[in-house]
Amino acid sequence: MKSLIDIVLGAVGVIALIVAIWQFYLFSTSAGRAGPEVGGNSTFLWYAIAAAVVACACALGIFLRHVNKEEEIHITQ
Repeated sequence: MKSLIDIVLGAVGVIALIVAIWQFYLFSTSAGRAGPEVGGNSTFLWYAIAAAVVACACALGIFLRHVNKEEEIHITQ
């Protein structure tokens, strides 16, 4: 069950990262079309920030689930 949660966190994190990159791209390309305002459509920027926060939260969740696991090291001669 723990590996299923890791897979879901990883998938959601990757999708959120793709959405963040796409929304930031839309924000940066719409800056020229917004007219005299500097910054373009800020809705795209807020969506990009939110998606980036979700991606970071998923990465942190995966990291924190594995940080205290004890691993055995087998040394063979």
